[in-house]
Amino acid sequence: MQNSQKNFLRFICLRFRDYKVFGGVNDFWFNRHRTLIVGKGGTGKTIIADALEYLGPPKKGPRVFSMTDQPVSRVAVITKGNCELINKYREFIFLNTESAERLAEYRQESNLKAMVTNQTWEVAENKTLINFQRILSRKSGKINVYRNLNPHLMSAGERICLGYAFVFAFRRALKLDVPVVFDSPYAMLDAELREGVSNFLKAQLCQQILIGHEREFLEEESPHYILVYVENYSHVLG
Repeated sequence: MQNSQKNFLRFICLRFRDYKVFGGVNDFWFNRHRTLIVGKGGTGKTIIADALEYLGPPKKGPRVFSMTDQPVSRVAVITKGNCELINKYREFIFLNTESAERLAEYRQESNLKAMVTNQTWEVAENKTLINFQRILSRKSGKINVYRNLNPHLMSAGERICLGYAFVFAFRRALKLDVPVVFDSPYAMLDAELREGVSNFLKAQLCQQILIGHEREFLEEESPHYILVYVENYSHVLG
C-alpha cells in the first residue's frame, strides 16, 4: 500500500539502446505487482538488476562503452516516487541469495538496527519468525527447532529464506512501499523451499521484479520477458 510519497517508489520502465550485450532497443515495462524476466547465462540478467540499482549505468568500475564505441548514455530508467530511497535502503530493495544469506547471519550487527527503535526491532524480529514459518510451511517439522532464528543451525538454503523473511519484516516495520528486485531468487533452494518462497512472495503486495535462469522458476510462473541470445546480442521477447 502507498503510505506516503516519502516512502514510496515504483519502477515503471527500463530501456536499453545498444548497451553491453543488448542489441538495438529493448524495453522492460514493469507491472505494479510482479514482473518475471528469465534468460540463460550471459543474456544480461545482472545488467538489468545493476541498471535499476544505479538508475542507469553503474558509476563504479571502469568506464563502459557501447557497441558503437561512444560513451554510454543508452540506459534509461523511468520511476515514480522517491528515488532517494534506493541509496538509503539498498539492501532492502536489491536481493540475491548471497546478500540474503549474509543478512540472515549478521542481522544483529547490521546497520539496519540503528534505523529503528528497540521496540520496532523487537516487532520486526517477531514478524521475521512469522514470515520464516510461512516460507518453511513445507518443512513444518523444523519450525520449533528454528524458533530462536539461529542461522548457524540452518542449511544454506534455509539461511537464504531467513534473509528474505528478515527483509520483508523490516520493510513492513519501516512502512516502506518500495520495489524488491531479485537476481536469481531461487538459486540454492531445494524444491520445497523454492515453493515456499514463491508462495510467500505472491502474497506480498509490493512491486516485485524477479530475474533468473528459466530453470529456476516454477512451471506455473510464466515469464513476462524472455532474454534470448541471437547473432552475438541479447534481445527481449515479451
